[in-house]
Amino acid sequence: MPKLSPARANWPVLEGLKLVNRGKVRDSYLLSSEFRLIVVTDGISARDYVLNALIPTKGIVLNCMTVFWLRMLEGYSIKHHMVACGSDIDKYLPPELRKNADLQSRAMVVRNKKMADAEFVMRRILTGSSVKPYQQTGMVCGQMLPQGLQDGDELPFFMFTPTTKAQEGHDENVSAEEIIKKYPLQSFLASKIFQIAYEFGKTRGILIPDTKFEFAGDGTLADEVLTPDSSRFWSYPDWLKTRQSEIRKAPGSFDKDPVRQWLDAEIAKVIEKYQIKKFDPEIPDCVNIVHNFVMPDSLIRQTTQGYRYIFWRQTEQTIDDFRTEMGIELPKPQEKKILVVLGSDSDLPYVESACEEYGIEKKLLLSCHRNPMELVNFVKELDGKYDAVVCAGGMAFALPGVMDAFGHSFKKQIPVVGVALGKPSTDDLLAAQLSILKIPGQPVIFDEIKGEAYTGTAGFREALFRIQNGELPPPKLRTEKPSRWL
Repeated sequence: MPKLSPARANWPVLEGLKLVNRGKVRDSYLLSSEFRLIVVTDGISARDYVLNALIPTKGIVLNCMTVFWLRMLEGYSIKHHMVACGSDIDKYLPPELRKNADLQSRAMVVRNKKMADAEFVMRRILTGSSVKPYQQTGMVCGQMLPQGLQDGDELPFFMFTPTTKAQEGHDENVSAEEIIKKYPLQSFLASKIFQIAYEFGKTRGILIPDTKFEFAGDGTLADEVLTPDSSRFWSYPDWLKTRQSEIRKAPGSFDKDPVRQWLDAEIAKVIEKYQIKKFDPEIPDCVNIVHNFVMPDSLIRQTTQGYRYIFWRQTEQTIDDFRTEMGIELPKPQEKKILVVLGSDSDLPYVESACEEYGIEKKLLLSCHRNPMELVNFVKELDGKYDAVVCAGGMAFALPGVMDAFGHSFKKQIPVVGVALGKPSTDDLLAAQLSILKIPGQPVIFDEIKGEAYTGTAGFREALFRIQNGELPPPKLRTEKPSRWL
């Protein structure tokens, strides 16, 4: 069992139940000889380390995502270990643990099963840990691939690359032929489920490059399924764009990749400072060093939003709506506080009726060209007042990009949504759309599902509806480029 970080170890234990296992993220309790309760905490692990941080609502998303996929896979005659989820888990719990909305959201009752001693890893994209071995040998896990592939390229076939199931430290690659011979049913099901999920994801604009499954000895699907902890999730349109370059690399990821990148950077600093020759999760001193790393609040918020966002994209429901459908009683959600900022008086007719419909009485008229210092001072005071800012305007519409840039500069955590206004098929409207879409790094939020800017009165209404009833994407990683003389 890996050494748990203080944050993970301090996750409260349920009273009245027998705790049988504390994993990197999950706690397991014995309910009877037939059933157990799996509770998904907000702990997070990366590179085989349990990090000293909690990601709010992460465990709820992981549990509900697994429920979503298990229910869907029932339609393909896939047997799984889930017995009850949501409010139905109360039937198996002692009275003092019932009607607990948080527990109902992050736990499920499962059948006790003897697990296969392997992890069934499936790949469709060359990325992550498979890139370096391919570059060195032309192979991944002993399987030969065509020459010329780059990070993020689609593989010529669905690749099965199983590993051992280490309780502590690294999982080790194992021969696919060996595992197929030992677990033929599980190997077949892993391929079948991944192909189902891969094609389904694309219908939601999501690409799933790789994932891992666990099965019981009798072929029952178990553990987490197609979650942001066990899988990568990319924007399918973004991935298609990255394939058009001569030098290709993987797009941004809606899972814990930002946490991995942060951890890698922190470890690299320690290795350089102390000239450490080997840094490994199997070395206790290395684990202690990682447990002393402090994850930035901004990264914690970004990770929470990333998990909530991918859940919404895959299921087309918010996590709270999904929980309500599971019979969980939740408090009435608070209305989001939205600020509408317009570039000129001529923009008002486009937005007035929608603002009235959504109860937005106060709107701001602010030109970033004519009142730059007023914009700077306004952004400085934004924190906590609004959940999102919607900038609507026409022509060369710099306002959303400039507002987002100042917000980033002042370390404000507030999303900026751009809406292009203007008469259809005019240069003015096209200029506004391009002003939103063509900012380097695309930090301003647009309709990324359709791949276009929110446009006109209808687009403005769609943006307001999305903020109130959906999820916005997590903040994008920024590349700092200070000015320099050439």
